[in-house]
Amino acid sequence: MLLGVIITVGLANADIVGSSNREIQAAVDRVAALGGGEVRILSGTFDMEDSLHLRSNVRITGQGRQTVLRKLPSISSKLSADLGYGHFDVSLAEPDKFHVGMGIHIHDDRSCGFYDTVATLTWRDGDRFGISRMLNHDYGRHANCLVTSIFSVISGYHLENAAVENLVIDGNKAENAHLNGCRGGGVFLLQAHNVQLRSLRVRDYNGDGISFQQCLNTRVEDCVLEGMTGLGLHPGSGSVGTVMRGNICRNNGSDGIFYCLRVSFSLCERNTIENNGGFGISIGGRDTDHWVRSNTIRGNAKAGVFFRDGDAAMAASRNLLDGNTIENNCRKEGTAEIEIQGATRDVHILGNTLCPGTRDGKPMAGVLVGAKADRIVVSGNKVEGADVAAVDNKAAASAVSTAAPAKPLAVGPDNAPPYAAVHLGGR
Repeated sequence: MLLGVIITVGLANADIVGSSNREIQAAVDRVAALGGGEVRILSGTFDMEDSLHLRSNVRITGQGRQTVLRKLPSISSKLSADLGYGHFDVSLAEPDKFHVGMGIHIHDDRSCGFYDTVATLTWRDGDRFGISRMLNHDYGRHANCLVTSIFSVISGYHLENAAVENLVIDGNKAENAHLNGCRGGGVFLLQAHNVQLRSLRVRDYNGDGISFQQCLNTRVEDCVLEGMTGLGLHPGSGSVGTVMRGNICRNNGSDGIFYCLRVSFSLCERNTIENNGGFGISIGGRDTDHWVRSNTIRGNAKAGVFFRDGDAAMAASRNLLDGNTIENNCRKEGTAEIEIQGATRDVHILGNTLCPGTRDGKPMAGVLVGAKADRIVVSGNKVEGADVAAVDNKAAASAVSTAAPAKPLAVGPDNAPPYAAVHLGGR
């Protein structure tokens, strides 16, 4: 990343003085226009009425807990006219609630996930506003379309070589509507490559903490993600080469880490994943070739690590769990610290410490192998607790081996072949 120019933003005594996303965005855009460099956000709370939009070759740094980007309360309106796919405007029944520069989300009963639209209002003409991105769907009044001022506090689209470090993101979930993780989060990246997120504290977002989709070589390190209504970390939609290291995912409403569709060749290490409302780590949907090592996964409502159901084409095969401590999960449901469902193949569970708890007086197992799984290696683990089954095998006896593997799995970012990201457009 280029060193380049440095611009400061703060409440006073800074190159750009102000207390909103507008001043920070002006600094980011200026640094990008000059070829790259750093924006330093000084101490203070900054009101966010739109995302802070990342730019290529720009590093954004804060002052730790003293720099807070806080999402303003959301407002909403129904449509005054139906909207068509590919258009760049929206017609609002209550236009005076909104103004140019606000971030918005558009959703109706027929849209979901990537079919929702998130954009910035760019101009106004009566009840019509221009938007910065085209509509991803047809939206209709008959389908209860709602336009709401929700967005990611920080977002990056179609860029490379950016970084955000050392600041707090306050999602203000008590005063905001929910935003789905395919279109947003406390931090959201889409087709943004070689982005580094370090020492961020993301809290209380009504949705996911950090979500990145169709990204290469994302690094999330030493971040704290707590109090989200959704997921802590959401690597998704074909992302390759992710490193998630040294993070804390705790007290989130759903899973601590959720590997979504076709994520591959990641390293997940030295994270603490605790007291989440779903699984500690959930993996499935063609998520392959991951190395999950040296994590502490404890106290989650469901299994510590869960391999989701799927046929041979879609199962989470070729994954290594190595040297993790997984303890006292399944607080609300589930029967094992690690549960492998679907036609999952070539999962190696090596050298972990498994400490199953009890629920309703019944002990959990260390590893549950579902009926369709095969070529599962469970070797060298330490399983603690009285009357605890190390492996509860529902598959054929030959599906599970307790011998050390003859050959290690070639997983993680360092083993990604040159063609690993061809599905993302040949990068």
